[in-house]
Amino acid sequence: MARPAHKLFRLIYHSRLTPTVIADLDVHLRAILQVSTRNNQGFQLTGLLLTVQGHFLQALEGPEAAVRAAYNRIAPDPRHDQVAITSSEAVETRLFGEWTMCARALTPADAAILDVLDRKGRFDPTKLTPKSAADLLRKVAEIQRRTVPSTLLL
Repeated sequence: MARPAHKLFRLIYHSRLTPTVIADLDVHLRAILQVSTRNNQGFQLTGLLLTVQGHFLQALEGPEAAVRAAYNRIAPDPRHDQVAITSSEAVETRLFGEWTMCARALTPADAAILDVLDRKGRFDPTKLTPKSAADLLRKVAEIQRRTVPSTLLL
């Protein structure tokens, strides 16, 4: 049975950053945010992009067709490889509704976030379950909301 067109959909994927992106992460994240913000506004997409230990973990949410189209544009981007979907499902509410796209890089100082998910030490996105990936992104969003003035978020 087909889902109603108005139903919200969330897709979470992970990937590995290329060495060029790792070498100049801030520049690449700014470029990604600029394009994502512009593109996402027109398609009612929201989300959060997390970078941690050389990986992307991203949630996209909105109308299913728009989410899938965005993912299909993102997946072949040469700034990352080993792209894999962690979860894709209909949802009742947005987790990141205030951001057309928000980005955050986890640093060693954020180790407590990873400890919440028993990721002590090395982050391996292939071991995330759909629930643990959503929990991690939700926790990062909570911290982002508390620590960054909303005027700085895209």
